[in-house]
Amino acid sequence: MKFINEAIEFFRNLSLENIIDIGIGLAIIVFFKIFSSFFAYIIIKMFRLKKDKAKVKENVFYKPLKIFFALLGVYLGIIVLKFPDNVVNIATKIFKICTILLVAKGFSNLFDTNSETFGKIREKLHIDGTDTTINFFSKILKALIYIVAAFIVIAELGYDLSGLVTGLGISSVVIALAAQDVAKSFLAGLSIISDRPFDIGDYIEVDKYAGTVEDMTFRTTRIRDVNNQIVVLPNSILTTTSIINSSKREKRRYDILLTLELNTPLERVASLTENIKTVLNANENILKENIRVFFDTISADGIDISVSFYTDIIDYEAFLKFKEEINFTLLDMIKQAGIELAYPSQSIYLKKE
Repeated sequence: MKFINEAIEFFRNLSLENIIDIGIGLAIIVFFKIFSSFFAYIIIKMFRLKKDKAKVKENVFYKPLKIFFALLGVYLGIIVLKFPDNVVNIATKIFKICTILLVAKGFSNLFDTNSETFGKIREKLHIDGTDTTINFFSKILKALIYIVAAFIVIAELGYDLSGLVTGLGISSVVIALAAQDVAKSFLAGLSIISDRPFDIGDYIEVDKYAGTVEDMTFRTTRIRDVNNQIVVLPNSILTTTSIINSSKREKRRYDILLTLELNTPLERVASLTENIKTVLNANENILKENIRVFFDTISADGIDISVSFYTDIIDYEAFLKFKEEINFTLLDMIKQAGIELAYPSQSIYLKKE
């Protein structure tokens, strides 16, 4: 409240000198706002050998520097305006905190998975891994940067960090109990990264949930199910439940049972079986060593021919289309052989009185 009253009092007692100072202050603010991009460009350019302007603007520090110079203009403008000391002190503190956060933002951008700098760091340190692994460690590094920045901001606000650390030590048991699940999920996340049961983009089944993995954080994994809904699963569940990863399969199995009428001549059954084997062997998407076509059983409904094989088509939608083509082919072969498929039947006997 005192701060607001002092600011109001300042504008009430404006003199010609104050008006000139206001004009100069506003000019400084506008100047730095207009040329903030230029200053950021020059500084980035000083530390880069490339002359490509677009590349300079893609630098991770470009936007933070641009914001910094705009804020610097506002801060210098406040100083030129000769506000009361309390106002200037608050503005100085705000400016310092914003600068700390902008520096943290710049260094955090270094560890974006798609940043050129992070790519070079990975190359030099020979860090290899899947998208899941890289995303996970990127988030850890960025979190550490913001934690350090938060401690610096707390110190800048005048709080005693030693007292804060002592307080954390005294209440460590309470914090440990409260964060038990978080810690468990975090360690589970590290376990997932180590074991790599799935990667981002894989289609997995966990308990009663199934979907495509979209993201993994310290605590949770997000999958998008077939209804386009996001399912958020704690990492601790993923390490204690069986996971079916459909994307890791190298082939798909297809089974079908053809039930022919009981009165079908055996020579036609044998001929159809051989013809099906021939057609399946000729299909380039079917693995030849796994084709199985046999006269399987004689059931109550008819003669059962079992057909099974593996295909190298992994994509689910493509597999459905492939199954459709195979089904059409089998039905056409049965029709060409002059054979009828059997239908479930039931005999009913009536007792005469």
